[in-house]
Amino acid sequence: MKKLMSIILFSAIATFSFGQSKAVEDFSNKFKNDRDAKVVSLNGGIFELVANIAQFADDDEDAEVIGRLASGIKSMNILSIPMYRSGLEVADIDDLKNKLKSEKYEELMTVREGRDRVYFMAKTGGDKINNMLMLINSDNDDFTLINIDGIIEMKDLAYMAKNHDDWH
Repeated sequence: MKKLMSIILFSAIATFSFGQSKAVEDFSNKFKNDRDAKVVSLNGGIFELVANIAQFADDDEDAEVIGRLASGIKSMNILSIPMYRSGLEVADIDDLKNKLKSEKYEELMTVREGRDRVYFMAKTGGDKINNMLMLINSDNDDFTLINIDGIIEMKDLAYMAKNHDDWH
């Protein structure tokens, strides 16, 4: 019985530590029911399908990498909200970023073009990303949050970054 309880406790801790961010969950719950919000949820089944299709590509390194990436993703959620009309302010986005940093998310990259901002944030463990977020604040006053939950290998992301020019 003691062994069973230890296993259950370990599983719960592992699930909690690699699950969705509390800050993201609270933010999403606050804005997902706004009448102007756009919400897209993709479950692991669609990514498993992509991974299975990639297996049929003979000697194609791109397909292998895409297959590995897809098989590691458990879910992807996209929430797009019109700023101001929904009550979302820049301060709310800054607050979300600060809460994510306190949850041990690190900012991997920031892209700025004019008034557009894209923040890539991730919770990492060694050479793996356990959860990746993209926070996109666009010039047309929309904010989009993309939450990718799953295990992503850094080497696969590096491969995609290095070879993305070949994908025309």
